[in-house]
Parts: sequence; C-alpha cells; structure tokens
Amino acid sequence: MPILPIIFLGLLQGITEFLPISSSAHLILAPYLLNFESQGLVIDVFLHIGTLLAVIIYFRRDVFEYIRSIPKLLDKTASDETKDLKLLIVATLPIAIVGGIIFLTGLTSLLRNLQVIGFATIFFALLLYFVDFRKDTSFRLSNLNLKKILIIGCSQVLAIIPGTSRAGIIYTTCRFYKTSRIEAAKFSMLLSIPTILLSTSIPLIEIAKNGSFELTINAMVAMSVAFIVAMLSINFLLKWVASHTMLPFVIYRIILGSIILFLAI
Repeated sequence: MPILPIIFLGLLQGITEFLPISSSAHLILAPYLLNFESQGLVIDVFLHIGTLLAVIIYFRRDVFEYIRSIPKLLDKTASDETKDLKLLIVATLPIAIVGGIIFLTGLTSLLRNLQVIGFATIFFALLLYFVDFRKDTSFRLSNLNLKKILIIGCSQVLAIIPGTSRAGIIYTTCRFYKTSRIEAAKFSMLLSIPTILLSTSIPLIEIAKNGSFELTINAMVAMSVAFIVAMLSINFLLKWVASHTMLPFVIYRIILGSIILFLAI
C-alpha cells in the first residue's frame, strides 16, 4: 500500500478515535470514497495501537496510579484511584464478553455497510445532542453506583456498530447520568485503554503467528502518525468540553450520515 494513504489513515484515526464521530466509520469509508485499497488487518491494528499509546502517555499519571492500586482492589478502605480502577474494570466487562463473542462469530462483517453506518451516524448524533444539551454539572463518575457504571459499559457494546462512536456513546451515557462534560470525556478516553487492548490482542497474536513482517514499515508509520495526532486530539477535546457543548460534532455527524445514506441509494 502506498505511503500517502497510510499517512492519511493515521491522521484520520488520530483525529477520530477520541472525538464523538466514530473512527471505525471513517476508516471504513476512506478507501471507498478516496478510491484506494483497504488497509487490511495489520494496518488497522497498528492504527489503534498508536491511539492506545497516546491515551496511556497523556494520562500516564492516572495509569500509573491505577497500576499501583491493583493490589488494593479488594481493600474496603480503598483510595480514589482504586475506586476509579474498579469503575473501569466493571465498565469493561460487557464489551469483553459480548464483543468477544461477536468477534469470534464474525458477525461484525454484517454491520460494515453504508446504510448501517449512515443511520448509526445520524441516530447517535441526535442522542448525543439531546443528552449533552443541558446545563453542565460537576457530578463525578465515582458518585455513581456499580449498576449505572455497568450500564455505561453496556452502552459501549453499541460501538461495534460502525458509525456509533465508542467515545461518543460512552460520553452520551455518562452525560445521561449527569456527569460533567470533562468527567465524561476523560472516562471515555480512559475506558479506551482496556477496550483497545482487548480488541487488538487477538489480531496481534494472529499477525505474530503468520509472520506478517512485510508490512512493518507501513505499520510503524501508521502507528506513529496516529499516536502524534491522537495526543493533539485528546488535548483539544478536553479543552473544548471545558466550555463548549458537542453541537459542532453533532452537526458534522448529521451531514456525514446524510451523505453516506445518499451514496447508499
């Protein structure tokens, strides 16, 4: 695959992974709209590894504290970091179970069509708008009980549908429970760490088994570009939600979804 499409895909993944606009939809649409061959599994995995490294490094202090808190998970008098780690674990369970089943059965391929992407892009944009367009609060996720955290995790399963946006649906559900915009955005990013780790682990094992080393350079380029752009994207979004709503992203999604449905006719 030529290097320019690889760089473009890295830019696309870095921008869209943490914004509520669906990276999977954009990665599926890019080869179709720009008339280049599909990037394939190897590039796709390394694009996600790039954004994974970005969120780990950006939130390195939180991640370090979570790692330190692992031995204290069963303590009754847990620290705030330990409580937050428990929230991440509980919220990850649904996608680990349901996502694993769907991946192993190959049902994801049935969802990769323009009509599904178009409808999902518009529907979940409207849902985001109605939930987010309310007065911001200072409500923290740690104030939620485990049942609500589990529901937030269950909502992430919907992101298997291209066009939904993993970051977007987590943000939407957190806002439904009246958490602050910054808290919701940060949780959607931190929750991506175990989610991306799970989603890339099986393909990485297969890549290692098959010895797909001919794509090493392209994979490294894709990962590097996605990493750099994702760092900027994370920083941008956290600053944006501090004083703005998600309205621009909602408008973008409605326009994009309408174009996709038009192309699907």
